[in-house]
Amino acid sequence: MVLELLRPAGGVFVEAMTGMRFFRQSPAVVKIPPNILPELRAGILVCTSPRSGSNHLAGLMASAGLGHPLEWFGGRRLLELPGYPRDPRTQLLRALTEGRSSTGVYAIKLFASQFKQLAKKVNLPASLPNLSYVRLTRDDLLGQAISWARARQTRKFRSTEISHVPPRYNGQAIAESLEKLLMENAAWGGWFAKNGLSFLSLTYEQVQRDPAGSLTKLAQLVDVEPNWGPELQSGLEIQRDALNEEWRKRFLSENADPSSFEYRTRK
Repeated sequence: MVLELLRPAGGVFVEAMTGMRFFRQSPAVVKIPPNILPELRAGILVCTSPRSGSNHLAGLMASAGLGHPLEWFGGRRLLELPGYPRDPRTQLLRALTEGRSSTGVYAIKLFASQFKQLAKKVNLPASLPNLSYVRLTRDDLLGQAISWARARQTRKFRSTEISHVPPRYNGQAIAESLEKLLMENAAWGGWFAKNGLSFLSLTYEQVQRDPAGSLTKLAQLVDVEPNWGPELQSGLEIQRDALNEEWRKRFLSENADPSSFEYRTRK
């Protein structure tokens, strides 16, 4: 009734009002079923970006009983499993059951772009019990961008997958990948800062150099006794090869200019 009285010609006012924040529904807190909750000792949310070594870390964590940090909220799940649920509430319950190790630790991998969409419907931090955060980054950002551009082109995201097309250099795709990765990192950094959240910081290079030490830090984060053998394996191999280095040299020859400080911003 009130909106009808205030409606001007064309309904522009109502459209604007209904699009404003106070007309939007708050994201839901998912209630965990009582048959699942007692089995959840602790949770790990791996906050990362594409081609950060997250698949390698996920394999290591699974072998160490530290959960199965997969893309439970869309992403690879939707691509690999045609019948995978699209309701984020159902996806969350899958993460708490299928993403849980026998130790009672569950784990989730999430990109900032995925979190942005998920947060429209589900209050993830409030829904996940005994949650700890891990921030996984990669020191070599250009190498990460090259890896992502190549994987998106060939559709080969893991060493166990088959390349669908031969890789071809595309400087624009590398530049766009680099920009998106910078935005992902900035989004995570801003989210942690504005919420005053503490997290364990790991890098791809650190995990590669010292997998046992990295897993020990993760185990301490969720108060689990380290329990794994001397030979830790993720089941994956490094895909980076001489072609990546060739692309790096070519990209730098075409784009490097230390005298310039140009950058783009998105609305």
